[in-house]
Amino acid sequence: MITRHFYRFDEVRAALLYAIMRGRPLETAFWAQELVDSSLHKAAWTILVEAWMWFSLATDPNWICDIRFADDLHFAAYRLCTNPKDNSLWATLVTQPHHDTLCMNLPPSMSYDGLERYFSLALFQRKGLAAIWAAHRLGAVDALLPAESQIVPSVLGVCGLADGVISLSAQILFICSRTEERPVVSLPASIAEAVRRWSALVGRRSRRMFAVPLPCLYGLTERGRGVDTIAEFRRLDDRIRDEESGFWPSALAPFRQGDPDEALEAFYAAFFPDDIPDEWSAEECDKSHGPGLGSDESSLQRLGSLWFQAESRFVWGFYEWPAHQVSLKGSDFHHVAQYLNTDHDDTVAALLGPIRKLLIVE
Repeated sequence: MITRHFYRFDEVRAALLYAIMRGRPLETAFWAQELVDSSLHKAAWTILVEAWMWFSLATDPNWICDIRFADDLHFAAYRLCTNPKDNSLWATLVTQPHHDTLCMNLPPSMSYDGLERYFSLALFQRKGLAAIWAAHRLGAVDALLPAESQIVPSVLGVCGLADGVISLSAQILFICSRTEERPVVSLPASIAEAVRRWSALVGRRSRRMFAVPLPCLYGLTERGRGVDTIAEFRRLDDRIRDEESGFWPSALAPFRQGDPDEALEAFYAAFFPDDIPDEWSAEECDKSHGPGLGSDESSLQRLGSLWFQAESRFVWGFYEWPAHQVSLKGSDFHHVAQYLNTDHDDTVAALLGPIRKLLIVE
């Protein structure tokens, strides 16, 4: 899919995720606005939900249910961009979930026994990794989860992100992080002014103010998996006429009647006000298209080193992890779920005996 200013959609998605992850507010606003200009509002919100899951779930759990920015895409993106980053969700998926011995911090009443009791205590004590370990063995845990946590699978489902393992892990970490509160932030005037300037340049070549960062392409885009896109840029008018979804089908609809040559000229005049991309410089082409990078194989280790080097509050020391050497064809963040490791020791009985921790001073 090609966006309004001739970027590839998969690369705009990757660039927006990358800008949020790296904490770059102006670039975050730019890529979000490119989606707005391309009438891809649902896709833009879906990408923000992805960014929240992978980078901010544990540091700003309330982002997903904060109604203050329900209609303000740029404010929602800015808050994600400026959040402290945490990679707990990724860490719990690609490391081995394990049990933990629970402490004496118990709720007033507990009616469950066995593994259900262990799971409920792990949630209460906010031991996310242990709760995920128990949830995988229980299978069905909906009845044991607080009602307010249903917002997570609900929103993920609407966004098409409701992978079973990922959604459950995100829901559990959401519950375990709810005490986290972010300071009140507002969208800076400089960002709002930049968005206004860009809106005045819609359709112009000068609107293409940022190039897609090459590091963000790996593992998330066709170019990052070795597909050369330079030739596409040189026949971009043909490509957008073949689009089946996104901005261009509706934009082209009024020009599909009458004399084909006259309709094509009218279309060029309306949507290529400077000149067609065939006549643009190589430097301009490089902002959105280029040779394929790497190969068609990715690894968890490389994805982790590019995208997930923040700390994880639920897997302590994860940012120093010795990543698994697993090759992934056509990899994406969501594909890590199939590599989730589990052990099958039924050690629940031993774990249910609470322990006390003592500080010994010599």
